[in-house]
Amino acid sequence: MTNILRLCAALLLAATAASAQAVNYAGTTFEIEMIVFERIGGMENSSEDWPAAPRLRYPDKWVDFDTATGGAPLLVPAATQLSNKAAALNRSGDMRVLFHKAWRQVLQQKRNSPAIIIDSGENPGSQSRLGGSVTLSVARYLHLSTNLWLSEPSDDNTGIPLPLPPKAATEEPLDLMSTADFRPAMADRAMAPDTTYARHVALLQAERRMRSGELHYIDHPAFGVLIEVRTITSAEETSGT
Repeated sequence: MTNILRLCAALLLAATAASAQAVNYAGTTFEIEMIVFERIGGMENSSEDWPAAPRLRYPDKWVDFDTATGGAPLLVPAATQLSNKAAALNRSGDMRVLFHKAWRQVLQQKRNSPAIIIDSGENPGSQSRLGGSVTLSVARYLHLSTNLWLSEPSDDNTGIPLPLPPKAATEEPLDLMSTADFRPAMADRAMAPDTTYARHVALLQAERRMRSGELHYIDHPAFGVLIEVRTITSAEETSGT
């Protein structure tokens, strides 16, 4: 009985330490680099049955690469370190990079983490082929949630309507620690007159637990994601390099 009590006490201490570590990670600045690429002809050549009526929706609580508070960007641009991998993807002839950015971000626990709007890979019209969002959060581990879609444009105004990415209509600072939704004026853009349509849409919705410093790959028949989250030293954070 004594040994069991000691074991329980040890497990309780370990759980308490892990919980404290999770709290300590929240509010830490990390450097993130992400590449999204398509497989050329992926939707045409794949045997997948693409969803006929996918639910495409941008989240209510979000930031984009233009969002700022107090005059400073919330997603601070950083130097890319995976350019060789992006170049290799483009050289392959089978794949094409649609999105490649590196940035610094203060990560929070999931309930306080806004989604990051991803909008790139332009169609001939005003709509991007690549849309959606990703959410990065931290607890005992780093966590990534993807809600991305890749569209094949329609030749006419029929098919699957593509929502326009939200745009902030407020100059007020965004409190990322608040649990309240950040809801800029986006409802009137959901079905704007310049909405475009897609013949097919491929969805990449995934949850991934990550470790800092490791390159992670999320696969899909039509497109994929390479992402790396890196810790930065106090000196790097202060200098911004």
